[in-house]
Amino acid sequence: MLGRMFLRTACAMAAGLGAFAHLAHANPAAPAMENSWTVVTMASDGSWGVATDISVNRAIARAIADCRMMSQVELGCGAYSTTVRGGWSLGIRCGRENIIVADRNLAEAEHRARKREIELRTRYVPAMPPCARVVTVDPNGAVVKPPVEYSGELPPTR
Repeated sequence: MLGRMFLRTACAMAAGLGAFAHLAHANPAAPAMENSWTVVTMASDGSWGVATDISVNRAIARAIADCRMMSQVELGCGAYSTTVRGGWSLGIRCGRENIIVADRNLAEAEHRARKREIELRTRYVPAMPPCARVVTVDPNGAVVKPPVEYSGELPPTR
């Protein structure tokens, strides 16, 4: 029975997302990336996947497939996801907790992530370990490498 309920929920979600597919063709004069959806998904083990496509359904499927290539678990790559058109996506890991946000503006996405971290720490996981950004995706759907953090030590000399 649980399997049927899961299947019904998955089908309903896919049908609901399919209803938005026509929006991808709303402005044919706009550049291709503006019409594309970027999906970032994270599994509970911290694996993540990214895909950009004009069809939101294809982007979701490809992001989940991308995550599965990284993941060590069979299920869960669609557990957390975000969808954005022409915006930034952030995937953050705090111990075993995931924070995933998207916004058209990078500063706003970072603000929303900090807000979610504070909420998790104050309401649900007071002893949550420090957070680290594991993936940043730019408005074109490209994964941006995180900046190297300065540790306070000088690099070794040759």
